[in-house]
Amino acid sequence: MTNFKFYRGDDQVLALEFTENGAVKDITGWKIYFTLKKNIDDADADAKTFKKDITTHTYPTQGKTEIPLLNTEMDALEGLYFYDIQYKDIATPALIKTVLSGTMNFTKDITRRIA
Repeated sequence: MTNFKFYRGDDQVLALEFTENGAVKDITGWKIYFTLKKNIDDADADAKTFKKDITTHTYPTQGKTEIPLLNTEMDALEGLYFYDIQYKDIATPALIKTVLSGTMNFTKDITRRIA
């Protein structure tokens, strides 16, 4: 479980690197799912916050991808939220695995002007 603290409305990037037994895992064709919810028991379709499906990876043959969390997506967030990150490997389509989960706590920022 990994917990994060962010300021509301800041851009964030979650960088992931996949390995298996110490070797880099080729993630070409993988689909990465990121889901953020206020209530952990909400169905994904009812998630009050947002979800992202990542299919384009930074360096797929090196096992690297990024999940961008944009300021426009996080501007209204405040308090504690729950997240997880899962992947689906096209080589074994039935395989879906959770690789990271935890909480994200969003604190109000002081500066609100951006121009």
